[in-house]
Order: sequence, then structure tokens, then C-alpha cells
Amino acid sequence: KQWYQLRVRVRMSFPIRRLFVVTVAVFYIYLGINKVSPMLNPGLHKEFDSAFVGHAKVFPGRIGIKIEPDLFRFAFGVAEIVSGVLLVLGETVWCVYAVYTLLLMTTFTCLSYYTQGETNKCIPYLVGLSLTSALASGTDIRHWKYE
Repeated sequence: KQWYQLRVRVRMSFPIRRLFVVTVAVFYIYLGINKVSPMLNPGLHKEFDSAFVGHAKVFPGRIGIKIEPDLFRFAFGVAEIVSGVLLVLGETVWCVYAVYTLLLMTTFTCLSYYTQGETNKCIPYLVGLSLTSALASGTDIRHWKYE
């Protein structure tokens, strides 16, 4: 058998990519605002309150650092809002930092929910992680096929 490596480059056009970036950014801004304050969705804010009690036990609680769940939730919310705004502002080096910050935060949230045994709550974060990973891939999406 011979193995051939085929590289196909697909470039997202600028308006479509921009719409995608803004949509993902609005998703994270919405989540961040709900973590910081109950003004948009009080039910979701209350759910984040209880979730961050568990998150604070998973990390940094496992390494012996005590942090208030409310402070942890607030810091996460502010980081999501700032990262979302940086994504909306344009493609700069700060946008790259925002994408990687969101990747780390979303990965942590998925692992924390998984550790707590609440795997159903991972689903929206896994969707967010997938979308953010697509942002991290840049303008060239590469597909590899072996035949």
C-alpha cells in the first residue's frame, strides 16, 4: 500500500469568519455577565453560584489553596467578559491571548464538572471549547486525509 498525504486548505472568507468570531465572543460575554451579576438571567446566575462552590473545591482546593467561591466566580466572569470583548475588537495579539485564556478556562470548567460527576453540565462548555478551538486554528483550516 502507498500512503498519500493530501492537504486541502479551506479559507474562511473574512465576513463569515468575523461573524463566527463575534458569535463565539457574544456567547462568552453572556456567560461572563451571568457569572458576575444576575441582571440578564437570574436563574443561570444562581446556578453559577452553586457550581463555583464545587469548582473551588476541585481547584485550587485540591492543592491546598482556599479561595472564596464568589471571588472565583467573579474572576472567571470578568476574564470571560474581557476575553470576549478582545475577540470582538479584532485580530491582534490580544485576541490570541483571549482565545487561549478561554481555552484554558473552558477546559478547566469541563474537567471540574467531570470530576464532580456532573457530566451533563459539560455539554455547553464542550461546545464552547470546540468553537474556541476553531478560533485558535486561525484563518486556515487544514484537513488531512490518508489514502
